[in-house]
Amino acid sequence: MAADDAERGRAIEPLSVVRGELLAPGSKSLAQRALVMAALAQGTTRIANLPRGEDVAAARALLAAVGVEHHAPTPASLTVTGRPPSWRGGWRADRVEVGESGTLARFALAALALCAEPVTQVELVARGSLERRGTSPLVDALERSGVRFERREWPLRLVPIGPASTLELREPVSSQEASALAIALASYPDENELVIVGELPSRPYFDMTRALLERFGARLTRVEDAGLERWRIRGPLRALEGPLLIEPDASLASVALAAACLSGGEVLANGVTRESLQGDVEIASHLRAFGCRALFNQRGLCASGFPQHGAELDLSGAPDLAPVLAAVAAGAALAAPRGHTRSVLRGLETLDRKESRRLEVLTDALARAGWSATRDETSLTVDAPSRALPTVELRLDPHGDHRMAFAFALLGLLRAGVFVEQPACVAKSWPSFWRDLEALGLRAALRG
Repeated sequence: MAADDAERGRAIEPLSVVRGELLAPGSKSLAQRALVMAALAQGTTRIANLPRGEDVAAARALLAAVGVEHHAPTPASLTVTGRPPSWRGGWRADRVEVGESGTLARFALAALALCAEPVTQVELVARGSLERRGTSPLVDALERSGVRFERREWPLRLVPIGPASTLELREPVSSQEASALAIALASYPDENELVIVGELPSRPYFDMTRALLERFGARLTRVEDAGLERWRIRGPLRALEGPLLIEPDASLASVALAAACLSGGEVLANGVTRESLQGDVEIASHLRAFGCRALFNQRGLCASGFPQHGAELDLSGAPDLAPVLAAVAAGAALAAPRGHTRSVLRGLETLDRKESRRLEVLTDALARAGWSATRDETSLTVDAPSRALPTVELRLDPHGDHRMAFAFALLGLLRAGVFVEQPACVAKSWPSFWRDLEALGLRAALRG
């Protein structure tokens, strides 16, 4: 996308029909985990199908910042020679930038605190919306283990301590905090323990971390303990024998799948399988809950069919699907017979701690577009408009949030006049989003 595109917007044409095959970019969640694990592992790991988004670029930059040797044979692949923690080695840095990625920030924080050489102070620098977001439970857990924080707000400043045999994470605000601690503990050959007190949000993302850690040779065993979630973790991490192929991103593929349903088309998301490590493959069952067709075949996940009725969904395991499914709920509200137009999306308590206040931004956009939309702290309710949808131009500001831009593009398939501002914000996860969707039939004219 050209540099001046940031000053322009995308006018969505509601008569678009989205149809064809999509190979979504590699999963940035898996890619960031794989890069950090490889950087802490013994040996050299080969990683393929890395996505091009800003978050993964920041993870690649982290490797250079901490002294991890790496080489890019192709733009989408990387060989990483790890620097496992020890008193004679491990990561070493005095300043690390993590961009706007909350995932990378938490992984880098735990790894630097527990796996870097405990000799100097390290500064972690964030930018954009991440500067306004905190991760206090993770900082508290590290501080209780002996890590000294000179500054607890961005930019964070800390002095590494080396290994910690037991870590207690209390009332986590994100599963990324538990994942970050598990990765750091798994880099040591001794058995260590992670104790989680309270409910763990978005558990499928922690399950993804566990599955990938086990591929790197770690052993994670859950110990029964009433009232606590206790994990025994033993490393070390070892490089995989063969290349690690990053799966297509299921949460990004969901945008194209929903676009097919809302436009009367059909899309096959190549490589998105029911065996995926990603919890976001639940998009298939969620689309079916609205009456759409969503089926796995030998090549991937195929979706079609306009939503027929409202649905009540628990998205606590995959909250990144909420923006997409809010647009699907808006479509259902238009097509369903009276009495079946209402949809409720639950389990959204983490949304307002993302790149934008997503629950608030989504509700406002839906209401301005003409739908009945209300929210509380954990849910979004979408219902039919009280009158015909207006057709005047509606300029929607995604607040720099890639997933809001995706959702607004979908709303433009349902209502005339939708204009998505700041379209370049999709570069965080999917730089070629507009081009890829246009290749499938989305009409999204770029204009000022």
